[in-house]
Amino acid sequence: MSVLKAIGWFQDFTDEQLKEIESAGQIKKYAAKELLFVQGEPLTEYFYVVEGLVHAYHQNKDGKRWIASLFASGDLFPHTGLADDETHYPANGRTITACSLFMIRSVNMYELMRRYPVLERRLTEFLAKKSQELMNRYADSVLEPALDQLVSLLKRLAKPSGIPAAGGWVLIPNVMTEQDMAGYLGVTPETVSRLLNRLYREKRAKSAGRGKIYIDLDQC
Repeated sequence: MSVLKAIGWFQDFTDEQLKEIESAGQIKKYAAKELLFVQGEPLTEYFYVVEGLVHAYHQNKDGKRWIASLFASGDLFPHTGLADDETHYPANGRTITACSLFMIRSVNMYELMRRYPVLERRLTEFLAKKSQELMNRYADSVLEPALDQLVSLLKRLAKPSGIPAAGGWVLIPNVMTEQDMAGYLGVTPETVSRLLNRLYREKRAKSAGRGKIYIDLDQC
């Protein structure tokens, strides 16, 4: 059986097809906070998240980061080079949690796109989703309080990897650090800490130890 999963970009693929795709690349495990690629470097490989959480970010000369995208199980990244002629990585890529990633060289990825036209459709869906996400993030930053933005982020993290628990709670096993959440939301880590504590007090969320959090989707 293939290590790849029939979800996300490979939704509805058969195990035979997944094993064929897997043979075109390699599965590699990464620790948390490992650098995958650097903005401006030649784009040589694409990545598919088998397990874990990854972000793509920009960083200024003062070291301040802005998280542009999050990638979880079922996501393939980056999309650059698949929809245009760009040949360099558009941002920095780093693991947030320990990850299992499928790596495939760009020339093999282009061949897969030709072999499986459904991947063209997945790319179109991804670009539309990413465009809507960026518009929502901009609107939220202008119109929505930081607490609502944080709740939306937690709900999003719960979708790909949330584990149902007793009492209607959902466990997010690979939650972002407060610093990473702050970089994604455009607020300070202190603000994220204060808002998380508020969610805990209101019993809309509860800590489950380092890197884990329970949320009540109905209450949130």
